[in-house]
Amino acid sequence: MKVTKSLIVEYEKNEEMKKLLEDFRNMVNFCIEKGLKYGYSLKKLHENCYKELKKRYDYHTMICSTSYRVAQSIIRSWKANKGRRKPVARKKLIRLHKSIFKIDLENNQLVINYKPRQKIFLKLKLSNYHKEQIKNASKIGEALVNEKSVYIPLIYEVNLIKPEKFVAVDVNENNIAFVSSDGKFGKIETGIRELKVCYAEKKRKIQKIRNKRRRKRLLKKYKEREKNRTNDALHKVGKLIAENFKGYGIIMEDLKCLRRTVNRKIKKLNKYNNKIQKVSVNSDFMKFRLNSFPFRKIQFYIQYKSLLNSSPVYFVDPRNTSKICFRCGGLINSSKFCPNCGLDRDINACLNILKMWGLPPPESLFNASMTLPLTIKK
Repeated sequence: MKVTKSLIVEYEKNEEMKKLLEDFRNMVNFCIEKGLKYGYSLKKLHENCYKELKKRYDYHTMICSTSYRVAQSIIRSWKANKGRRKPVARKKLIRLHKSIFKIDLENNQLVINYKPRQKIFLKLKLSNYHKEQIKNASKIGEALVNEKSVYIPLIYEVNLIKPEKFVAVDVNENNIAFVSSDGKFGKIETGIRELKVCYAEKKRKIQKIRNKRRRKRLLKKYKEREKNRTNDALHKVGKLIAENFKGYGIIMEDLKCLRRTVNRKIKKLNKYNNKIQKVSVNSDFMKFRLNSFPFRKIQFYIQYKSLLNSSPVYFVDPRNTSKICFRCGGLINSSKFCPNCGLDRDINACLNILKMWGLPPPESLFNASMTLPLTIKK
């Protein structure tokens, strides 16, 4: 099985690269115009764009073909989201086909064949960790370059084991609960919900600043800080689960449609105008909390780190895993514990996941939740 992992590496400023990024953005926008006018299949984009691009720019053929592949993805996204304004490529970035670049680890360079017999040498800020990961990778995919960094996708060939033991992992706002088929259980306190609420309050106060330049600078600063702290916590959680349950089968809930559930609306009578209108089921604060929480991102980190350890990952339907008590069959709903038998809600969800996978429950059932020795707090 192939597992892809991306490295983000910064590089020193390069004028040739800057010019290439600007030209590539113009090439993509030209292809978008042609695609909207004549059709945006790759065949039609090639027929209507390739010759004109080769006349205007003397870049490598693969750069031209990549530009209308990027344009096609932008048009498709615009169509899917039913955009009103004309789609435009605004960011300066370029996708490099694996045939036109190579990474020189000895000189810490990314070498790009961008014109006939001409190359761009980007000085990369490679650490020992970066070099080790690149050497261990089976292949390198298409690189992405923006104004500051290079995104290098590394492809690993992994032989997944056939697990004899399994662990159910339940992702929640406050914690990540787990129960294994051999009786291990616990919770990892991530602190991400508190972090999101804290930074939302900070940004709300910054919005009141009248100085536009200062307000913009502070919002950018705290947005970047929030992103870094969140990703750091997620990486630690993913690594902790992947290493502690190496050789297990990881079972998680399929949360792809969670946002749709959070933003669900029902028809209800508006008492102010006596009209039946669609009203959100959840409050604005609840929608903010659940929409800003990275449920799927946590699962993605756990998934790819587990796959790199040769542990297979499976997904099950999340319906009623937390709602119905595994032990007594009573309704828990939004309570922290079962009102009948006292079973913890999060541990109960993990037990139900194991049951859905057709596994027998551990020897003992639990009345209270437990935590791992390592607790991640932010």
